[in-house]
Amino acid sequence: MHTAIQAVKPDMIGTFLGREHKLPPNNTEEIGNDFQTRIQGTRIKHRRGPCSIKMYDKAGSVLRVETTIANPSGFKVFRPLSTDPSGQLAWLPMRKGIADMHRRAQVSQRANDNYLDALSKVDDATPLSVVFDEVGHAVVRDGHRSRAIRIGDRDDIALLKAICRGEFATNGMRNRDLQRLLHPVCSTREVRRKVSAKIGRRLRLLRAHGLIRKVQKSHRYTMTEKGHLLAAALFAARDATTKQLLRDAA
Repeated sequence: MHTAIQAVKPDMIGTFLGREHKLPPNNTEEIGNDFQTRIQGTRIKHRRGPCSIKMYDKAGSVLRVETTIANPSGFKVFRPLSTDPSGQLAWLPMRKGIADMHRRAQVSQRANDNYLDALSKVDDATPLSVVFDEVGHAVVRDGHRSRAIRIGDRDDIALLKAICRGEFATNGMRNRDLQRLLHPVCSTREVRRKVSAKIGRRLRLLRAHGLIRKVQKSHRYTMTEKGHLLAAALFAARDATTKQLLRDAA
């Protein structure tokens, strides 16, 4: 439960559901975490607008994760128009009735899986020194030397934050996805070309250290177990206070 509170931020709920992570400037959705201990057990609830993910136990014996979608119109389902049931199929807004229940179940199950995946990465007893030292030196892959991952460098931290976003948990990430996150303002074609080349070099760096792997016959990459562990360890350490670290060490 402590991990769920510290590691999962309310705005990440959208990424578990396959939606954008960044909230728009005019966002009016209610977001937050809610933690309660009851007679039946302990429960934590992450809310983002009409969607929420809950995790609770039944008398300490059964763990349950549950996704709730009160307003499904923000999601898509592959179906014909309601006015033309035999017409051409298209990705349309999900309806609230039982007709799109199968799609709602798919989205909810994916959210549950992504949520548990995010929590499972921090259930590791490896000392932080070992995790950080593994990427703290240059490596040689396919005859090419790649520099160390700088865990205190602003650009490397931003890169690690980008690749471990929840929206990439299912389908992976592409060069263009990282361009949008790390370099949102690309005014000309020449600038976009240079940014694409820069992102490509950084992807090769991550592959050399074994933090990501390329999906066969595609332009997508997914994080490895080593990559998830490094990201979880790094951001947990960065978000923790000295008092928390010393208390946990004791």
